[in-house]
Amino acid sequence: MDDRDHPHEREWTGSLPEVDEETFLRVLGDAIRVAGGTGLPHAFMGGIASTALGRPRWTHDIDLCVRREDARTMLAAFAAAGYETEETDPSWLYKAIREGVLVDLIFESTGGIVLDDEMLSRVRVGRFQQLRLNVLGPEDLLVIKAIVHREHRQRHWFDALALVETGELDWPYLLRRAAPGPRRVASLLLYAQTDGLRVPDWVIEALLEQAREQEAGADVPDEYLVAHANEALALDPRTAELELDVSVDGREVVLTGTVATPERQTAVGEVVARALPGRDVRNLTAVGDEAADPFVETLP
Repeated sequence: MDDRDHPHEREWTGSLPEVDEETFLRVLGDAIRVAGGTGLPHAFMGGIASTALGRPRWTHDIDLCVRREDARTMLAAFAAAGYETEETDPSWLYKAIREGVLVDLIFESTGGIVLDDEMLSRVRVGRFQQLRLNVLGPEDLLVIKAIVHREHRQRHWFDALALVETGELDWPYLLRRAAPGPRRVASLLLYAQTDGLRVPDWVIEALLEQAREQEAGADVPDEYLVAHANEALALDPRTAELELDVSVDGREVVLTGTVATPERQTAVGEVVARALPGRDVRNLTAVGDEAADPFVETLP
């Protein structure tokens, strides 16, 4: 991702030489070491993550996603490791350079996307050539790619389509993460359907509904929240066969019904809490005998 992918536009005015593959991989390996050595949460994104997750292609820079509060500490670690560093734009980007290879330390992407706890929980280990590194999950990367796509940077669009092609996307999670640009993500997924890729119609419909609600400035209807929670329960293998009742009372989501084991009981609350972040989940389900006392658990 270059500077122009962000609404806070600032051009890189430095002159960087072309680097060969050997140099790039050497610096990437060192950047992985430096980032990991800080112990700070982080994930590689951009072309490196695209290659690790779905679409092998070459890239000439390194995009590293960090939390805003960790950005200066991470930049200092690169400086201590011998990189030239710059606090390029305090609103979203710092830079580190070594042997002509640019490392972008990104702490806010287009649409106000930041590395939060939920995104960090989806970070996975991927490979770029022979290097192992932490990369953003495919859903988060797809949303970022869809939003930053522009006419002169079409690689982002096709990187995102390659993620759809893997068939491994968690659709309820993607719906939540698409909030910064639901119409843009919907347009990408609709295009993916025309290209023969498998995208459920309900995902596109939910994205468009989300966009309409945002544009109207209204709260998401309770019916959508219930449907979203039920969808999450149906898709999670721990809760897929359960028949539960979900209701919404203001900011509280209430779960009732019967489950077979205490483990499933706990899973029900976890799945709905993850599907509807920001709401209290009151788990009133019972184990085994419907006449038994319900299990009461409130999840923030």
